[in-house]
Amino acid sequence: MTAVVPPEPTTEALSPFETGPGTPAGKYLRSFWQPVRLSQDLLEGQTQPIAVMGEKFTLYRGVGGKPVVTQAGCAHRQTLLSVGHVEGDSIRCMFHGWKFGADGHCEEAPGQSPSLVERTRIRTYPAHEAYGVVFAYFGDGEPPRFPDIAGFSEKHGKDMMSALVLDCGTYRRNCNYYVNVENALDLAHVPYTHRISSDPTITEVGFSPDVAFVRDVTVERFDFGVRAIEVIDGDAPTVSTVMLPNAMHLIVGQRDGYLEQVAWRVPIDDESHLSFQISALHTDEEGKRRYYEYKARRSELVAKYPSTEVCAEQILRGEKTLLDFADHPDLVNMEDHVAQMGMQFITDRGKENLAQSDKAVIQLRRMFMSRLADFVAGAPTPAGDW
Repeated sequence: MTAVVPPEPTTEALSPFETGPGTPAGKYLRSFWQPVRLSQDLLEGQTQPIAVMGEKFTLYRGVGGKPVVTQAGCAHRQTLLSVGHVEGDSIRCMFHGWKFGADGHCEEAPGQSPSLVERTRIRTYPAHEAYGVVFAYFGDGEPPRFPDIAGFSEKHGKDMMSALVLDCGTYRRNCNYYVNVENALDLAHVPYTHRISSDPTITEVGFSPDVAFVRDVTVERFDFGVRAIEVIDGDAPTVSTVMLPNAMHLIVGQRDGYLEQVAWRVPIDDESHLSFQISALHTDEEGKRRYYEYKARRSELVAKYPSTEVCAEQILRGEKTLLDFADHPDLVNMEDHVAQMGMQFITDRGKENLAQSDKAVIQLRRMFMSRLADFVAGAPTPAGDW
C-alpha cells in the first residue's frame, strides 16, 4: 500500500494573526517562552487568571516564592482555580476543596477515595522568572533554553546589565499582536506617530528630538530575525531588531541618554495583546536621578486619566486628541495604540502600498512566513543566540 504524504504547507495557506489553540502561528508561538506577568504584580500567596493566545490559565505564587502556571479549571468541576486559595506551594479549589501541588498532582480531595486522589492531576506549565518578569512555556515537550538576554545585549546592544537604570513594564493594546511586532521595524513612523512625545517643548519625558526624522535604514537578516539600522552620520542610530516570533530589541535616543529595551508582544486573543518590556536607560547619575524622580510622580499623573486603552479609544472616537494627554506617562504607548488600532490584521491584500521605508517590514513578513511554514512542516526551530 502506498503511503499518502500530505503536501508541505505554503505560506499562502498560513497566517501570523490567528494564534488560538491548534492554529499554525499559535503552535509556533507556544514553542517559545512567553512572558505572562510582571513579578511585582504577583504577590506571594496570590492567584490570578491569565489569558494567553485565546486560552485561559491560572497563575499563582506559592509561599516559597515560586510562580506556578496551571490549567484554568479544577479537575473536579472546572471551577476556576484563580478564585481558589494558595496553601504552601499548592492551590486549593474554593468549590469542593480539591488541592493540587505545583507539579499538578492532586494532594487532597475531601470525601473522595485515595485511589481518586492518586490518579487525579491538573496540567501545569513550566515557569521561569527573570528580570522582574514571569515567563511560561505552553508548548509540547521540554521547553527550549531560556534566552540569554544579558548575553544578547552584550553582543548586539550596549550591555543592559551595566546601565544605571534597569526596569520592567507592561501594557495592553487592543489590536492583533503581529501589528505591533511589525511596528518595531517601522522606524519611519517615529517622526509622525511620536511627534508630540519627541517634542521637549510639549512633553516632560519621551524620545530625543534627534530621532524625529525619516532616514533610510539598512536591513540585516540573522538566523533569529531581522534588524533595521538607521543610516545616520555619527554613532547614535536607532537600531531595532525583531527576534522571531514575537520579541524585539531596541536602542533609541532619549532625552537622558539611550533606551535599550527587550520586549515581547504576547497575544491575549486575536484582537488584543500584552507587551512586556525589560528596559535599560544608559545615562549618567543626573539622568538616573531624574528618571526615578519622574517615576515617583508617575502614579499621580496616571491617576488623572482612565486606562491608556480607554484614552486611545476616546481619541479614535474624536472625543479627545493626543494633546489632551501630553503629560500622560504612557503617551508613547498611546500614540502607537491610536495608529495601530485602525490596522487590525492587515489581511486585505492589495490595500496596502508598501514602499522604500517598509523594506524591513517586508523582510520580516517573508521571514516570519517562511519560518512558520518550516515549523508546520516539522523543521526544527533554528538554533541561534536568541
